[in-house]
Amino acid sequence: MSKIKIAVAGCLGRMGQEITKQILNNVNLVFVGGFEHKAHPQKNKSLKEAANINSSINVADNPIQSIKAADVLIDFTTPISTLTNVKIATSNKTAVVIGTTGMTESQKKIVKNLSKKIPILMASNMSLGVNLLFSLVQQTASVLKGEEYDIEIAETHHKHKKDAPSGTAISLGDCASIGRKTKLKKVKVFDRTKKTAVRKKGEIGFSVTRGGEIAGEHTVSFIGKNDRLDLVHKANNRSIFVNGAIQGAIFISKKKKGLFNMQDMLNKIK
Repeated sequence: MSKIKIAVAGCLGRMGQEITKQILNNVNLVFVGGFEHKAHPQKNKSLKEAANINSSINVADNPIQSIKAADVLIDFTTPISTLTNVKIATSNKTAVVIGTTGMTESQKKIVKNLSKKIPILMASNMSLGVNLLFSLVQQTASVLKGEEYDIEIAETHHKHKKDAPSGTAISLGDCASIGRKTKLKKVKVFDRTKKTAVRKKGEIGFSVTRGGEIAGEHTVSFIGKNDRLDLVHKANNRSIFVNGAIQGAIFISKKKKGLFNMQDMLNKIK
């Protein structure tokens, strides 16, 4: 089997560094390049100098050459940067793994349209455990009815995370609303500080905590009159997301085109 050539967007970010290290340590993969934005202070330095990663490859400030050289691009950056990178990947027939969160519906639609030309795996969370949680939440929401059980979603992340609620929390809300046969946009509540009315039937509430270096914690609570069921996932470190991204790159490298998610990948490797 030929080795898969991978490029990493945002290679000096928290996820980018861990993904780069894993690629370099995997005998079936080849790291062909990583890049950062033009204003990054470590651009054009070697990975060794910039992040103490065992590679002499320089950190580029232009994505084109890295993406062009790759079979797969892994992107955990920002929505705007991701769209730019996916467009470049489309021009070069490079597959893409997207772990970026905080995308708007219109941005997701652009990605979906581009997937008609290249294969794209997009997921709000690459963890196997979280993706099992998605299934559990949908199933539980369909059984514990809205007339009897209120749903609240709480998430905690490190203080550096920009989007809130997290992409994973939104996905959990989507799963719960599917289980309840409704749309999340109709029932979500992100802010109760301005509300004076009591909780409405069927609402799905969200709460957010930011602090320290917590990799990610998510709890979906089904709260009834006589009992409460909590479905919880806690990430001890980022390795579970990195492993998922690597497996995603291997999976998507074998596809011709189309938009895929983690469930597609999990169904393939069962």
